Amino acid sequence: MLQIALWKRLTIVGLIALGLWFAMPNAFYNRVEGHNDALAAIEANSGVGTPAQIDAVGQWPGWLPGTLVNLGLDLRGGAHLLAEVQVEDVYADRMNGFWPEVRDALRDERATVGTVRRQDSDPSELRLRISQPENLGRAVALIRELAQPVVTLTGVGTTDIEVSTEGEVIVVRLSEAERVATDNRTIQQSLE
Repeated sequence: MLQIALWKRLTIVGLIALGLWFAMPNAFYNRVEGHNDALAAIEANSGVGTPAQIDAVGQWPGWLPGTLVNLGLDLRGGAHLLAEVQVEDVYADRMNGFWPEVRDALRDERATVGTVRRQDSDPSELRLRISQPENLGRAVALIRELAQPVVTLTGVGTTDIEVSTEGEVIVVRLSEAERVATDNRTIQQSLE
């Protein structure tokens, strides 16, 4: 049988007890972390703390050790991903991409509609002015021919664009069904 001197046994037991004493705050990780954060906030605020901070300081006795082992994401419950999708930017890109198609379609009818100028507008719409406003109806009809059907169950029978006029200005917007379909596609792509 192994014979270990009494002083060595006491030293081993003492070191184990000391290790457990300093590791104990990790068993109460959230409470100690809140205590430490509140203490740091109070010290940064010249010793003045809110009632919530004072309550958090009281959650862990000051005479106990307060150092924690820095836990990685896997030990703290994993990583949480927050994805944000800016669908307004997608609408603006669609309208910018649609402008060359509209310009090319109206270029073939230049004798009828005249020159086509893009007007300043909201990024999610396309505003055009033609030099022969008396043929506005023909220009609107040509742009409507560029519309594509929306390929979703909720958008059956609708097209991807809406074309209207405001005075002598032609306004092209994405239809509501196309916006919903675009939102769904964009969110799905960001999740993948």
